[in-house]
Amino acid sequence: MEQEIHITLRFNLAIGKVGLNEIIYRLKELRDSLMLRILEQILIGYDDLISERLSQTKIYPSKARKGLGRHLRKGDPEGRFCRGRKARRKGYRKYTRKISTVFGALKLRIRTVECFKCGARYSPLLSALQIGQYSRKEMNFEHEIVEAVIDTNYRRLIDGRSIDISLGGIHNIVVGSDIDKTFQEPVSVDDLSGIAADGTGVNEHRGRKGELRNVIGITKAGRVEPLGCFTNTTWPEIERIVKERIKEAEPYNIPFIYDGEPGLDDFLADVAEGQRCTWHGPRGLYHALWEDGLKKKDSQPETDKIKQLIGIELPEGDFEILKEEDKHQVKVKYESSKSEIKELIKTFYEKGYTRGASYLGKLSDRLFTNIELWLKTGVIAPKTISLLERVFREIGRRLKRIAWGWSDKAVTNISKMIMIRQYSRDKWEEYWKEKLGIKGYFNIQIEAVELS
Repeated sequence: MEQEIHITLRFNLAIGKVGLNEIIYRLKELRDSLMLRILEQILIGYDDLISERLSQTKIYPSKARKGLGRHLRKGDPEGRFCRGRKARRKGYRKYTRKISTVFGALKLRIRTVECFKCGARYSPLLSALQIGQYSRKEMNFEHEIVEAVIDTNYRRLIDGRSIDISLGGIHNIVVGSDIDKTFQEPVSVDDLSGIAADGTGVNEHRGRKGELRNVIGITKAGRVEPLGCFTNTTWPEIERIVKERIKEAEPYNIPFIYDGEPGLDDFLADVAEGQRCTWHGPRGLYHALWEDGLKKKDSQPETDKIKQLIGIELPEGDFEILKEEDKHQVKVKYESSKSEIKELIKTFYEKGYTRGASYLGKLSDRLFTNIELWLKTGVIAPKTISLLERVFREIGRRLKRIAWGWSDKAVTNISKMIMIRQYSRDKWEEYWKEKLGIKGYFNIQIEAVELS
């Protein structure tokens, strides 16, 4: 049913003195209060329409009352719903209902009616609006809180935005979110060029040290596809969960990139090829040689040499139409680099650099996975976890400042919120549309704005 709201605004201005900035400044001040007044009038009108249809059953048939007047049967011990859809008006509740909205606190008079069939008194507007008996906020308010928490900490959220909610209330929204049960749909491996995993430390409840671990897919367009956020979860359990999201059973021609973290050597080994991060490799070699007693000036030539050996650039373009000589050059460089690394390992052992030799031996088998995949399939795959490092910087920039004293569930929820909002904006918006119940049942537009 279409209705209109007529708004009258009065303004005065100093002719020749007022500027555009001041006009817009005053309109911004007016915005939330105006939206609250409009919301109040819409709800009052909706309430009148509902109560009229429930009380005037001779005028409005059962089809016109569909979805209205749902209430619990009076005195029913099992809490079943009454089938009656006819009621008489019984005035308004003594106290107004306060509901927190994104525009501020809405104070609404709640009408009550009495069911002809069972005699129960209830508020048909609250039922129609899907507002619970004890609910004091609407979901758009929760949406704004979550968006704000992602960008800042609790205290700044309250002080900077003047949101009418306590610190405990904000925390309850984050912990109570169902975000940990969503975004579990299967991911097509055909769209991925690699998978990466890493972890970082967080401070948790009562000073306990926790471990946040993330797994991402890297699409062929170079974008992040979040595969999971986990707090204090073992890598084998994470592997099981990730495999459930990538349903195909056969091995894939994509690499799994990691920085050498313990527990990841065999991660996804039966579905992806292990690839050590080519940035962390030389960095780790420096630390291994330092443990062998070499100072930086002595180990620098060796780490520079490794960087040069693994820095093979792949020719861009369609693999199928590349010249054979271009492919051959890459293969020659690849075989030469592997051979030189083996010689370097022997040299390290001869000089007594046992830690450096051992580290380089473990590293060498997984440094050229991206080259081997390219020679076999023509797919240019990632060779560093730089994209995941950027993800962790985004999470750490917010999480490590606000997660002090949090539980595993809170850390997991906020990190997942940050990752999905940052890197899967379309999925984030769809999640909130579903959660808010945006189905196209209400539309509003400005008909006319005229100077009287």
